[in-house]
Amino acid sequence: MLDISYLNKLRRFEIEQILPFLPGGCRVLDFGSGTGEQARLLAKHGFHVIAIDLAGSNYAANRVFPVLDYDGRKIPLDDQSVDLIFSSNVLEHVEDLEQIAQEFRRILKPDGFAVHVLPTAVWRSWSFVTALTESLRAALNLPAELIHAGPMERRRHVLVRELRHIASGFIPRAHGTSAEGVSELWTFSSPAWRRKFERCGFEVVHERPCGIFYTGTLFFGERFSIAKRRSLSRLFGSVTRAYFVKPKPRTRSANSR
Repeated sequence: MLDISYLNKLRRFEIEQILPFLPGGCRVLDFGSGTGEQARLLAKHGFHVIAIDLAGSNYAANRVFPVLDYDGRKIPLDDQSVDLIFSSNVLEHVEDLEQIAQEFRRILKPDGFAVHVLPTAVWRSWSFVTALTESLRAALNLPAELIHAGPMERRRHVLVRELRHIASGFIPRAHGTSAEGVSELWTFSSPAWRRKFERCGFEVVHERPCGIFYTGTLFFGERFSIAKRRSLSRLFGSVTRAYFVKPKPRTRSANSR
């Protein structure tokens, strides 16, 4: 089960790594804000924050900051109305990234920019490993789960649930919009993200690792402190990376001259 409170700790750490690079007091859109924990932290540091997410977000019941629901396509803000767009572990889930990028360009002020924290190939590869470990553990625990499940109908439910859990570690599932998980070893790499931004009309002006290590299963959870996860990132690599991007100048067509 996902530990929301520990996930919030990880997200707080990640945003603290980029706070020194943000212009103080500016107007920020927190895009795909989830629980709103990072929006809350930005507001605490003096930023004017507008947070938006899908109404059906998995985190809608755990919000700690006012979050506007939006339709997934049209950002409910005026043209050139924000200085900064921030997102954390969101863009990999956006089906039509080019359309959302057009919205980003529309709402950014002329000197505005965006910071997107995104998963790396390190996260993807180690998430495969820990998912497999979790599946093996589930397989070993299956007999005991069935014994303690009670009535036959309940046992069938437990069996189906645990078999799906077991299979998920052996058949890599996509985390983002890919059809499967293996290709994300490339699509979550820095060169691949740079190409996506380029295709969407943005240029990467700076990028930096967030300096944290965790996996999709949050293996060991709070038994691994943030300090330990920082140390692991120096050994294995950071599982997230911050990309500072700005819109590329629009080129004039020959017909518009």
